[in-house]
Amino acid sequence: MTEAVTPAVELADRVRAVVEGALGRSLDDWPADMSLTEFPSATYDSLMQLEVATRLEREFGLETGALDTGDVGTLDSVAARLAELDGPS
Repeated sequence: MTEAVTPAVELADRVRAVVEGALGRSLDDWPADMSLTEFPSATYDSLMQLEVATRLEREFGLETGALDTGDVGTLDSVAARLAELDGPS
């Protein structure tokens, strides 16, 4: 039996893919509620956070500046902020 893909799951998958693209590393086993600054072998500093925010804005068709570095601390926080903005397209 195939599990239905809900909008929340689809959003989480898209967020994970964008963050993985920025980091250049897989996040398959990374807990969505764990801080990305703790990710091993990746520098998730303020410049990387800005890169992730910019990539997410592009992916979801948001205006520049809709996300800031405070919104991209965890995969869950990104998904929550995007849902709050109601911007995913």
